[in-house]
Amino acid sequence: MAGKHTLAAGLGACLLIAATAAEAVECPRDGTLLAGASDYRPYQKVEGKDVSGMDVEVLEAVLGKLGCSLKIDALPWARHLKGIQDGSVDIASPVSKTEERESYAHFTSPYVNARQLLFVAPGNETASADLTAFFAGGGKLGAIREYAYGGDYMTLKETHAGQVDETDSLESNLKKLAAGRVDATLGEEFVVGAEIKRLGLGDKVVASETVISSDPSYFMFSKASVPEEFVAAFSAELQKMKDNGEFDAIIAKYR
Repeated sequence: MAGKHTLAAGLGACLLIAATAAEAVECPRDGTLLAGASDYRPYQKVEGKDVSGMDVEVLEAVLGKLGCSLKIDALPWARHLKGIQDGSVDIASPVSKTEERESYAHFTSPYVNARQLLFVAPGNETASADLTAFFAGGGKLGAIREYAYGGDYMTLKETHAGQVDETDSLESNLKKLAAGRVDATLGEEFVVGAEIKRLGLGDKVVASETVISSDPSYFMFSKASVPEEFVAAFSAELQKMKDNGEFDAIIAKYR
């Protein structure tokens, strides 16, 4: 019986340590972590010296729970990435995980799934089960030239080249779709959603249920400036926010 009490006490202590790990973690860089940002809406919105957006709200919320604060500088991506490598910048987001990046950065648990969706005119949300069915039905697709959409897009593009109308911008594709010059366009759900709002096309362009690809995006922390245990604590707090609805309340504003 004494052994059982000892085991129970040990398990309780472990659970207590896990539960309070986030509270005990020390904030790097004297409490204020540095993130870079570029104008990638709605994740990051840069207007002069002001930076806002979904990434900013989530970062501030999670870091606040860890007793840390956030400073953000607008940076070109190449300079931002170099800062993560040398430790002059602490955080980058939203990013994909690669073997090369894992050599100089810690990654959190998945932040969001970067879903590439088919966007269509209202009423056509369920018209195509997938991109293959869209092309088989004779649909004309607006796409950005040289953009990597993922999934089977590149293969299907070669097979159905005559049904793909390429431009140099998402704005052009959305305007063509709104005018009925193409039947659909592709894009990451949050990014395209923000552009639809900016252009005032919400009554003419909507997200369909057709998912072209879905890959996790992460927050990336510099190994040179942020210890691994801090990133683990960040991930734990991020998961708590997802579990209690705080995370969904933030991202709902950007859909």
